Amino acid sequence: MRRRRCPADGPRTMTPANRPPGLTGDLDVLAFAAAELAAGRPAALITIVSLDGPFSRPLGAQLAVAGDKRFAGSISGGCLEQALTEEAQIAMTAGENRVVRYGRGSPYLDVRLPCGGGIDLHIDAGVSLDILQAAIALGRERRSFALAFDPQSKRSSLRLLRESSEAKPGEFVRTFEPKLRLVLAGRGWEIVAMSQLAQTADVELIVASQEPATLDFCRPYADQLIALTVPAAPPELPLDADTAVACLFHEHEWEAPLLLDALRSPAFYVGALGSRQTHERRIDTLRALGAGADDIARLKGPIGLFASRDPRSLAVSALAEIVKLRIEGRGVQ
Repeated sequence: MRRRRCPADGPRTMTPANRPPGLTGDLDVLAFAAAELAAGRPAALITIVSLDGPFSRPLGAQLAVAGDKRFAGSISGGCLEQALTEEAQIAMTAGENRVVRYGRGSPYLDVRLPCGGGIDLHIDAGVSLDILQAAIALGRERRSFALAFDPQSKRSSLRLLRESSEAKPGEFVRTFEPKLRLVLAGRGWEIVAMSQLAQTADVELIVASQEPATLDFCRPYADQLIALTVPAAPPELPLDADTAVACLFHEHEWEAPLLLDALRSPAFYVGALGSRQTHERRIDTLRALGAGADDIARLKGPIGLFASRDPRSLAVSALAEIVKLRIEGRGVQ
C-alpha cells in the first residue's frame, strides 16, 4: 500500500498560493486551462470518471491545474485538491494521462474521504487548446455540448461533441448545459438583494428597471442592464429554456406586459412578487390581455419557497425556488 504525501505533510486544502479568486463555473474551469495553454504554459484537466458510494461532487466534476499548481474548479470541496495538484504535476512532467483513485480501494492510505466512498479521477495532461477554445465558444453562445475521452488512453483523446449520443463505446462523456440565466424586472431593494445573490450563485444576470437608481445599484452584479421606459411596450428579452424571469415590481402596471411575453416564451420559470390577493388581481389582468389557461398555470406567485418581507430572505427564497425547479427539470441528482 502506497502513501501519498503532500508537501511538508501539510493539510490538503486550498491555500492562498493556489486558490483561484472566487468560485468558478464549468466554463471557467475550461477557460483557466485554455488561458494557461495559450500563454505557452502546461495545464491538466482532471475529471471524476467513477464514483463508488456517496461523494460531495457529481460524476464529471472537473478541476484544471496549472504547471505552478494554481487551479480552478472543485473536485471534493478541499480534501483532494492539494493531492491532485501533485498528481497533475507528475502527469504533465511525464507527458502521459493517468487515472488515480482515492478513498475506498485506493493505495493512498493518507488521503481519506470523509464520506467513506471511492473515486476515480482521469488526469488529461495533453488537453488540446483548440478543443477547449471551441468548447468555450459554444458555451458562451449558450449552446449545449459534450466533451468525450477514453479514460484508458495514455495520450489525450479529448473530443468535442455537439450531442452526447455521438460518443464512441468506452468513452467517458461530460455534458455541458447553458448557464442559468436570470432576468429580474422591477425596482427597489428586493431586486438589488437578488442581484447580489445571483452573482454569488454564478448566474447570468439581466436586470430591467424603470428606476435609474436600481440599475446603478445592480450594475456591479449584472451582465446586462435594460432601462424600462413605457409600461405597455416592454423590450424584447433574451428568453430561452435555461432562463428564469422574476418580476419584482411594486407598481404592477409595469409587470403585466412583461409577464405575458415571458409566459409565452421558452423560459422555464416565470414568477412575480406580491401577496396572494395581488396575485389574483394579476391573473385577472393577464386574462384581460389574452393569457390562456396554460399561460396562467406557468406563473409562480407569490414567488419563493417560503414567505418573507425581508429583501435578503426573499432573494434566498426566490432563487432557491428557481434553482430547485431547474434541477428537477433537468433530472439532476
